[in-house]
Amino acid sequence: MSNLPDEKTYALFDTPPNQKLISVLFERGSKTILFPTIETEKVDLSSESNALLKNLTNFDWIIFPDVYTVEFFLQNLEECGIDLFELDAVNVCVFGEAIADKLRFVQLHADVISDANDGDEVFQTLSNYLNDQLQNLKFILAKEISLEYEIKNKLINCGGTVEELSVYAAKISNKSEIVKAKTLLKGGAIDEFVFSSDEDLIALRHYFANEAIANVLADVRISAFSQTIFQTLKENKLRPLYFHLGKE
Repeated sequence: MSNLPDEKTYALFDTPPNQKLISVLFERGSKTILFPTIETEKVDLSSESNALLKNLTNFDWIIFPDVYTVEFFLQNLEECGIDLFELDAVNVCVFGEAIADKLRFVQLHADVISDANDGDEVFQTLSNYLNDQLQNLKFILAKEISLEYEIKNKLINCGGTVEELSVYAAKISNKSEIVKAKTLLKGGAIDEFVFSSDEDLIALRHYFANEAIANVLADVRISAFSQTIFQTLKENKLRPLYFHLGKE
């Protein structure tokens, strides 16, 4: 590790997985801005939503837009006493490789894995897989309670039926700290943003819900701390580099 002075200003999320790197940056005297993370909690399902889970085989597809939707969807299955492997009878579409990995961890597989976290491109990937035969297909869209996903309308416009299933809520605490961090980022005070997990990027997307992340980070060096997040950043139309402390 180089001991040369590092004049760059780094940004990263203040999460447990980042604590070792945060300590190293502070020990080196590097300028470091910590972003508060979001909190997530499982949504209590209505009787109608529980009925959807208990009748999964009535649907043709389940769509997972992020890793949290997988996590909380599986929790709901367990709480409802539904065998995990009932998902084998339903096709699965995911918004990127990291979400597919989350499923593989519990020995489930995704049938369609989009290489871009973008509604238009996910829809096109799914449509190509189905040879444009979307009419009369039934979809469950697992989602965060406050977010809307454009793929829903695209599927409906092609004759599909989409049932939304809100499985988690994102909560933002420390709002004053978040406003400060967002202002520094948009004001050009940050040279390099370091991402270590998909959860980091999900949190940033919630902070800038009405803006494209590629635009928000347009003037910032984007670094990935692992192969998994490197892939996710690429899927989000970013141009990451692998993180090397003190190097260009």
